[in-house]
Amino acid sequence: MNAVDDATPRLFPQLSDADRERMQEVAHRLLAHGSILREEAAERDLYDWCQNRTQMIEEWASLLGIKIVWQREDRLIIALPEATQLMRRLRLDETLVVLALWYDYDVEVRDKGAHEVTFTVRDFNERLGSSKFNQVKLPSETRMRDILRLLDRNNLIRLTGAENMAEAIVRVLPTIRYVIPFGDLEEWARQAERFEQGDGEGGEETAAPAPPAAEKPAGAPVAATIPFEEDEPPVSGRLQEDHDEP
Repeated sequence: MNAVDDATPRLFPQLSDADRERMQEVAHRLLAHGSILREEAAERDLYDWCQNRTQMIEEWASLLGIKIVWQREDRLIIALPEATQLMRRLRLDETLVVLALWYDYDVEVRDKGAHEVTFTVRDFNERLGSSKFNQVKLPSETRMRDILRLLDRNNLIRLTGAENMAEAIVRVLPTIRYVIPFGDLEEWARQAERFEQGDGEGGEETAAPAPPAAEKPAGAPVAATIPFEEDEPPVSGRLQEDHDEP
């Protein structure tokens, strides 16, 4: 290290070298996955470490145009991009799946008092086609696997047994509420109706930015907090760019 480096003030000089490594790991997790969940064994120590350093983490995030949401009831730390340059929108078929997952989670937790929401992909597909969006072309099995794996990577669901998609198990995580933060089922129903009135095609097309909520056209996708995939161009929506795990 040269003299210039020695004279340069360090960001968060109060941190020890060990804590700097821990802060780096927190940053990687939030940028790559959008959240830290205490229920995950690999993230439990990080979650606990963050609880005594909330101001520092919020200051770091603000430099990047990211808002940190502390959900202590669900034991979540969520990174919500606020800068326009960090935003994109879900593709149409991704919007379809996330809308349905949000609905299933909300019904089970709010109406039935469930503490965990799980089901097979077969059951999810049947409900998706028969009751929620019966006029919309549903994703193929291969595309559904890709979408669910995307949501798994970004801490919105846990997908197990994907080798046999029909019997694979989906567990919806509380973070789904922050991807599409509807206030209630009526608000969800209005968005779902707009989506269903669209042609339901274009699952492989990246959605364009939508106008304000009150003016969204039929079939308009919704904002979300999932990082960019490496092969996707950045477009508008509430997502931060994807990063590899350290």
